[in-house]
Amino acid sequence: MGRGIFIIGTDTDAGKTFVTAGLTYALKQNNKDVIPYKPVQSGGNGDTRFYKEMANLDLSIEEMNTYTLKEAVSPHLACKLENKKIYKEVILNHYKKLINSHNYVIVEGAGGIVVPLVDNKYYVYNLIKDLNLDVVIVARAGVGTINHTVLTNEFLKAQNIKVKGIIINQYNNKLYENDNIKQIEELTNLNIIHKFNKLEDFSKKSIEEEYKKIDINKIIELVFKGEK
Repeated sequence: MGRGIFIIGTDTDAGKTFVTAGLTYALKQNNKDVIPYKPVQSGGNGDTRFYKEMANLDLSIEEMNTYTLKEAVSPHLACKLENKKIYKEVILNHYKKLINSHNYVIVEGAGGIVVPLVDNKYYVYNLIKDLNLDVVIVARAGVGTINHTVLTNEFLKAQNIKVKGIIINQYNNKLYENDNIKQIEELTNLNIIHKFNKLEDFSKKSIEEEYKKIDINKIIELVFKGEK
């Protein structure tokens, strides 16, 4: 059986998909058997296509995703609009197959921690608990991130969900960003696992250059608890 981690963002545009693809890329470049998994994606299959292209994966979209919804809204609302239903058992069975056939599974959530997957019944944090996974928080470097990140961490703690650390995205090495990170570290007592720079050129070449900066040994140690 492999090892899994759940990637959650402080808000919708924190960069979960960028980070998930990056961790996948780094593990794959180091000859690790890894698969990214997006149980539910809204607004089409852009997230899983991004994994496939940026991490150079020879995997089908269906292997990396259970439910794809057309509308770019919260999954519970997209299901209403499209007359579809999400069943947690289907997601859990899909994940079980992946974790039994790959050494590393990186699960990406839909939106933030309290996004409803099923109307008034089942939320992203419920799925994390059912999958029995620890979490890495993806947070922006800019203004507002202290509040968003600390509140996300506090909610996860209240749900008894373990947070392995924080990945900072869209980092520009500005004075206020560095202070934000310092405040987050002090308020959460969590490791800053990695910082992804903000890219002006979002080409595949630029993205790959950014992904190559990842310290894979640090990721394995802090996120996956040692070598596999």
